[in-house]
Amino acid sequence: MGQEKNSRWSAETERVLRGAGWHPGRSVPTGEWESTLRERGGFEMHERARRFLAEFGGLESNERGPGKTMARMGFRLDPTVAEWDDEVFDVLSEEAGADLYPIGESDRRNSYLGIAPNGAVYIGMDNVTLLAETADRALEKLVEGIR
Repeated sequence: MGQEKNSRWSAETERVLRGAGWHPGRSVPTGEWESTLRERGGFEMHERARRFLAEFGGLESNERGPGKTMARMGFRLDPTVAEWDDEVFDVLSEEAGADLYPIGESDRRNSYLGIAPNGAVYIGMDNVTLLAETADRALEKLVEGIR
């Protein structure tokens, strides 16, 4: 599968995401995640989180090994991994300077993934780092092992 001129991602990222169940136009309901996280963690889902999870929620990649600039660690796009960790997300949000909503985890649950209202994706557990300014770029970095 070659990379098309207007493709959102590299061919490798497209391959991994499709293998995980993504396809253009994919849309899954987010209501259960939203109510679970509101009830158990006090999280309020913002629109960027809702749109991201509608398209990518429930996907998982277990691909590990060498990447372009760091190891590929695998990821799971399920916000309920953080349902009891609202205090962790409070700290990560404060460090990021944005209201991060959980979207999943990476590296066998050693890092949380959170999305800001502007669409930037952050990664962290004890501290937070900007993964990418956009969700598409964040997915590509996770898939391809790019720091």
